[in-house]
Amino acid sequence: MMFKALIFDFEGTLVNFAWDLDKAVKEAKSVLEERGVKIESDNYAEIYNFVASFYPSLISLIDRIYDKYDLQALEKWKLKEGVKEVLEKIGVKKAIVSNISKDVLRDALERFHIGSCFEVVIGRKDVPLLKPSPVGIFKAIESLKTNKKDVLFVGDSRSDVEACKKAGIKIAVLEGENKLSELDADYKLNSFSDILSLPIQGL
Repeated sequence: MMFKALIFDFEGTLVNFAWDLDKAVKEAKSVLEERGVKIESDNYAEIYNFVASFYPSLISLIDRIYDKYDLQALEKWKLKEGVKEVLEKIGVKKAIVSNISKDVLRDALERFHIGSCFEVVIGRKDVPLLKPSPVGIFKAIESLKTNKKDVLFVGDSRSDVEACKKAGIKIAVLEGENKLSELDADYKLNSFSDILSLPIQGL
């Protein structure tokens, strides 16, 4: 089987992981508690998806908090070694599905001169739920006009793996938000350039 399209996570996959998870979660939970909403989870995506599902009128508050941490991370991100060169060698259609907002993703892609490598970019506010929900992946597959059996996702976290399992697509992982040993993936990559050894059409 040869993959005919790739979907990438962004932070931890194309760039280093720099988002301040602990502070963002603490601030989000504090804002929600002030409004009578108590959440046990300390996972930023679970908090977002819970609010989006059960308290949609409050989601703009969480977006504003997460926007702030997106912008802080933007100043700390560095492109991982070999990313630009590898992306330019891969001739199949490519997309990004990230829990980062699209505005910040666009700024980062322009800063690192890789924006032209992607036909589709899907950020936090483009979908109702964040990964590990598969909705962003489904939207990317539809936008790429491809079949899910032909798609490979490249990510770095348990939420990426879970989203891909729910979507029914294959995933390759790099070490980023989670260690490789923590991830149950179809392919495990020691470096970004290892992507070139995978069964991708045209390589």
